[in-house]
Amino acid sequence: MTVKRSTNLSVEHYQHQLDHVHHFFPRIDSKVTALFAVASGQIAVAAINLSANDLTRWWISIPLVVFLAVICVSLGNLYRCAYPHLTGGNASLIYFGEIAKLRESEFIGKFDALTEDELKTELAAQIWRNSEIVNMKYRYLRYSTIAAMLSLVPWAALLIATSLSHGALPAFSK
Repeated sequence: MTVKRSTNLSVEHYQHQLDHVHHFFPRIDSKVTALFAVASGQIAVAAINLSANDLTRWWISIPLVVFLAVICVSLGNLYRCAYPHLTGGNASLIYFGEIAKLRESEFIGKFDALTEDELKTELAAQIWRNSEIVNMKYRYLRYSTIAAMLSLVPWAALLIATSLSHGALPAFSK
């Protein structure tokens, strides 16, 4: 079943909407970078405060294992956000993944042969697909943020446990 679309919008309107969707990508990616920096810092501070003997103490090992599990969930979601599933856009003349499958001359010939209505259809499909990708990226960012917030509790418990075990803050006592 073919859906009839109104084509009273100009190509510029479609391009503007596609640009609007593209503006969400840098917002998400900057948050991914910040969360990755925070997680890396947490891991580094935890590692600096641990010694080999600490791993034999249950009051240190338990918060460590919980912290590592939760921070791995956060990092896994950051990875999925940074590298989302990009399949789709079959035979698209707008999507870079599909364009790359064509030889240069083949792409130019097909693109030049597009009618205005076909170009609008290509742009509308790309707007839809990019919106799906942005939605996935936000979902993974949300999961990562929640996991990062949850990691603060076992991380703090780990730091407190190592401090009490060593009688000082190990990162500052050397």
